[in-house]
Amino acid sequence: MSDVPIPDDLESILARLDDAFEQVLEPVPTRLSDAARQAFGWRLIDQQLATLIDDSSQSELVGIRGTASDRRSFRFAAGEFVLRVHLTPDTLIVMLEPPMSVVCRVVTEEATGEHRTDELGELVVDAPDVPVRIEIDLPGGRFVTPWITG
Repeated sequence: MSDVPIPDDLESILARLDDAFEQVLEPVPTRLSDAARQAFGWRLIDQQLATLIDDSSQSELVGIRGTASDRRSFRFAAGEFVLRVHLTPDTLIVMLEPPMSVVCRVVTEEATGEHRTDELGELVVDAPDVPVRIEIDLPGGRFVTPWITG
């Protein structure tokens, strides 16, 4: 801590602030919190939603032994690009077609990790918690995948 003395008026401000947090506040009205959530969604208005082309959970091979996998694969269309995402219990793999090095963010409810694909358009990171989505900065703008929930 600092050895700088705290002025008396600052002490009174801190005491009033402390008192304010001890007060029981009424809950925020539902309509107000709903409006706040909707307004929060507008912060991403300049991003384009990538279109899901394929989800491996929808195309399981039936009747073929040994096809079960812990890997979930997705393909998204993002303008002229295709974004392939493979999610295993241990790893998240992102592949961009055509390949190029771009900024790629892995977004979860808890954190956002910013990465860069290599010159082959590939990124491999530890598997994040789900739900997760990928934000990718392409020459035509920023694209975001829908939330991947499992």
